[in-house]
Amino acid sequence: MQIKILDLNLFEGGLFWPNIEKLIQKENPDILCLQEVFNGDAKQSPNFRTIEQLDKLLPGFHHYYSPELFEIWPFGQGDGGNAIYSRFPMREEQTIFLHREYQKILRPRNEKDFSHYPKNLQSVVVEIDGKRLHVANMHGIWGLDGKDSKERLQMSKLIVKEVKGKKPLVLAGDFNLKPDTVTIQYIEKLLTNVFKGEMKTSFNMRHKDNLGYASAVVDMFFASPDIKIVSKSVPGDDVSDHLPLLVTVEI
Repeated sequence: MQIKILDLNLFEGGLFWPNIEKLIQKENPDILCLQEVFNGDAKQSPNFRTIEQLDKLLPGFHHYYSPELFEIWPFGQGDGGNAIYSRFPMREEQTIFLHREYQKILRPRNEKDFSHYPKNLQSVVVEIDGKRLHVANMHGIWGLDGKDSKERLQMSKLIVKEVKGKKPLVLAGDFNLKPDTVTIQYIEKLLTNVFKGEMKTSFNMRHKDNLGYASAVVDMFFASPDIKIVSKSVPGDDVSDHLPLLVTVEI
């Protein structure tokens, strides 16, 4: 059976929601792995109500939401974290914190350092016509250098511990570091890096002033060796400051 999976960092809850909506309607994915997903109350602006909007867009889908923090902005507030949406039922759900723990964080208007923000990994089992697919979705430790650090190496150990021995499995997300790091190499010992060496950047440079992002790949998609990759693409749709990843797998 073939399953289409969309991975996307939504960019502050979905600043370009109409474009995100069009992409999802056009591609019609079966599973979505999403980062920077907000769940604010009805008083908040639309991008702080991501869950509400996704539920309307994807009726009948199951979802699992893992908030990383409660973020208080100058112009809004609410839980922010990761979400998996699935056309198929989820039988097991787990959240593993990779860096710090859930907490309230006051965000200054001109915040430029997010290295202290908590990060987590979602791990679920999706049941598809009697078959089980492990799906993991994460947002990695932030840092402009994209290099290995003590915290990132520890992060990869937690990821490896969670995915080891699970098949079939996919792991997607915004890893917030470069693909040529030891941190990523640990993961590659177990899983196939589906887009390895194929992207110049995973950022949408329409929304980046720092030219360093033009050669930075931080969004990645991994699959266990038993999974067949039917197709893969990096659409250029203007949906975020990141580019979406689309992968169709066969299990």
